[in-house]
Amino acid sequence: MAKVEFLFLDRETVRSLLPDTRTLLRIVEGGLAAHGRREVVLPPKSHLVLDDRFNGHFNILSGYVAPVGMAGVKVIGDYVDNFRVGLPSEIALLTLYDPRTGAPRALLDATELTWLRTGAVTGIGARHLARRDSRIVGHIGARGTAFGNLQALAGLFALQEVRIASKRRETREALAREVEDKLQIRARAVDTAEAACRDADIVIEATRLERPEVLIEDKWLKPGSLLVAYGWVMAVDPLTVATVGKRVVDDWEQCRKGGALYPLIVSGVLRGEHIHAEIGQIVCGESTGRTNAAERILFWHRGFAISDIVLGSWIVDQAKRRRSGETLTLWDGLDE
Repeated sequence: MAKVEFLFLDRETVRSLLPDTRTLLRIVEGGLAAHGRREVVLPPKSHLVLDDRFNGHFNILSGYVAPVGMAGVKVIGDYVDNFRVGLPSEIALLTLYDPRTGAPRALLDATELTWLRTGAVTGIGARHLARRDSRIVGHIGARGTAFGNLQALAGLFALQEVRIASKRRETREALAREVEDKLQIRARAVDTAEAACRDADIVIEATRLERPEVLIEDKWLKPGSLLVAYGWVMAVDPLTVATVGKRVVDDWEQCRKGGALYPLIVSGVLRGEHIHAEIGQIVCGESTGRTNAAERILFWHRGFAISDIVLGSWIVDQAKRRRSGETLTLWDGLDE
């Protein structure tokens, strides 16, 4: 029997291999384009729901990406109270596999990878859907993915101000300091969602609500603005969903299984014919992005394994070039 080995990359090793923002955007955009061209296999993500016991759950994301020749499965815990024990709310592991044999190729920490690929999808969506002269960002939520969003946007737009609202004062103030220190952009921690959203060019909803609540009212979103939503529980005004000029998603089939706007799908208010395009179709040129400076656009992305696999594969390639990580043996080829 042939030996089966795989590469193990811990958090510090992955962190040392992460790409710069421009490279990150290129990698993730390649995955979105592959999705748009249907060069992937993407089952809807599944969930192990333990919220009634531990106030947390696991998301299981799987897929195959033909252009990078890799299959993958990511398991990510989402535990909102983890700050009480000194842990991030999201902790993730990504496994990569040879699609021809099923043999594992890598196991790596995917916590920061998740934050970055989420931010990259937000940024790529904004590149195609926001006004090019966007300068002000309103960000609702200050979780791990928040800085990834703002870092990606800062690499694409000449941002002048970021306004951050979140449930916990200490997290929004810490994020504002990080934005000013690392991105050199004026950042304000504000007490209300309205203060973050009014007159903003790009508004991002990245919350972790326990029950539906309208946090972003339609009247606060100005003409020409882009609203990006990816929280699990609905936090946007249904009127906004009904009246925007375009509605764009990452994967409609997956969106039909759950997520921020799922209640509108269940009620029949939001249907397939209301979706302008998936972002991958726009990226690969099969559909259009923004065509009207005054229209308001909604971009809802739930996150999918394609982004994890293309970014994880790139990191593994870098690790092999630099001889980083630890090679582990699953089978030594001598037992049969």
